[in-house]
Amino acid sequence: MTQTPGSPRGSLDILPLADRLRWMLAVRMGVVTLPLLAWFVTTPGAPSTVGSVWVPAVSGAVVLVVGLVLSRLSSFGRRWAVVALTVPALLDAVHLGLAMYLAGGLDGPVVYVVVLHVLAVSLLGSFRSGLRIAVWHSLVVMCVLEGVSTGLLPAQPGVPGFDGLAYSVFLVVVWVTAVTTAGLGAVNERELRRRRYDEAALRRLSAALHEADSGARVAEALLRFAVDAADATVAAVQYHLPDGGGRPSVDLAVRLHAAREPETLRAGGTPEPGTLLHLAQERGSTVLATLTAPDPWVDEVLGGAARVIVVPFALEGQGSGTLSFADDARSGSRIEQRRVGVAEQAVAHAATAFARVALLEHLQQSALTDGLTGVANRRAFDTALEREVTTAVRADAALAVVIIDLDHFKSLNDSYGHQAGDDVLRAVGAALRSCVRRGDVVARYGGEEFALVLPGASVDDAVEVADRVRAALRDITGPRTVTASLGIASRASAGDTGAELLAAADAALYSAKGSGRDQAWLAGNEGPVTAVVARHAAAQVPVPRSERLPTR
Repeated sequence: MTQTPGSPRGSLDILPLADRLRWMLAVRMGVVTLPLLAWFVTTPGAPSTVGSVWVPAVSGAVVLVVGLVLSRLSSFGRRWAVVALTVPALLDAVHLGLAMYLAGGLDGPVVYVVVLHVLAVSLLGSFRSGLRIAVWHSLVVMCVLEGVSTGLLPAQPGVPGFDGLAYSVFLVVVWVTAVTTAGLGAVNERELRRRRYDEAALRRLSAALHEADSGARVAEALLRFAVDAADATVAAVQYHLPDGGGRPSVDLAVRLHAAREPETLRAGGTPEPGTLLHLAQERGSTVLATLTAPDPWVDEVLGGAARVIVVPFALEGQGSGTLSFADDARSGSRIEQRRVGVAEQAVAHAATAFARVALLEHLQQSALTDGLTGVANRRAFDTALEREVTTAVRADAALAVVIIDLDHFKSLNDSYGHQAGDDVLRAVGAALRSCVRRGDVVARYGGEEFALVLPGASVDDAVEVADRVRAALRDITGPRTVTASLGIASRASAGDTGAELLAAADAALYSAKGSGRDQAWLAGNEGPVTAVVARHAAAQVPVPRSERLPTR
């Protein structure tokens, strides 16, 4: 049985040793009292040849005392507990052998007590305990019969001596009882251990899913469960969450090999038609497959495994995904339904966690996104600016900020209505996103003002972006042409703090608006700029008059 590191075997015991000892004490009471009753039944008249009722009574008392003393010593450790379980059971067999000798031998009622004792020890002990007690009972009874046959023990009623046939029947009954009970008990106990282990693994998975704060963390927890509880050597999770409600689509594929760290693969997306993953999602149920033809996912992700289990799941109607893992059972053997069942339970837990994390991420994104335009809000802009300024100062890297103010936007609202103004703002947000590079930040600064944070951008880079922005805004379809005034500030000339960059860009913006609007000004430079002017400004070389743009 596979166990997690640090998980003691004792934690998976179906019946703790202390409970086994208590039950064995109850069994021992029966072992002592039932032979006494049998003695009274078989000897109603005069006392027996070798004593009286005191013989089995004293023997039973000794067995009880030894059992009680050893059960007390069991608190000193597992080794003492095992001794307390084993030694009294052997003494029980000796006591029952004596009782059998005094109460009718193999034809007397004590034989049934012997069989019950073997049954109880096999159930409360282990497979080996059941076999040991069967051996001990066989030896004790054989010694009693041989003692009577050789004259070492006086003959008793019903105990004429060694009878090979009767003893053989006794052996068959005892050993069939021991082997059958111990075998079935071992199988059942193994299954119960597995179920308890699976329950513990599911509890660990639930705890990990509760702490997961991203889809990748949820996938990692599910994969570790598959490797641990489902005995998979390689497992993979893919899920797809389509866009909707202002939420971008999410695609993820993560793989985990046993004894390795999880690795994120290419974007998951929806499974291709005809693949094993697509079949599982179409059916909406677990697929257990032995592959005879190539499968892209299995070949690329699961190493071309011949036997694969795929468990699909739905993200509360918002998306879908699968857990797939290689089944390493021997060729031709039946896949254990336990593994499939526990994997399906785990996937059900994970699907809920995926949906929760997707909602959480959406809410977090919404808290940092302007609801109208879809770009970052002022809070996200301030955070991004401070982060990029810190990074740029530490690495002595370039950084630029651009503030954009739409020209005469209030008159557009007054003339065409707020719905038209909102449409323009949405279009401006989309246009700005198309003008920047990956890693740049586009934000709505407030009202009709927008701002850009351009990490690594030189003065010329920032002015080129401004030129693209002005051109993109003019291409917006609306009730009238959209223009804007832009203020640009660079860390090279404005300063090393976010406040200094914003103040410089804001001053340049006001210069652009005061000089006729629909133009971009660079902080520290006189007049509107294009990329040509920016290059001269960066080099601190006077710009030839022929290359200057006329002031509007």
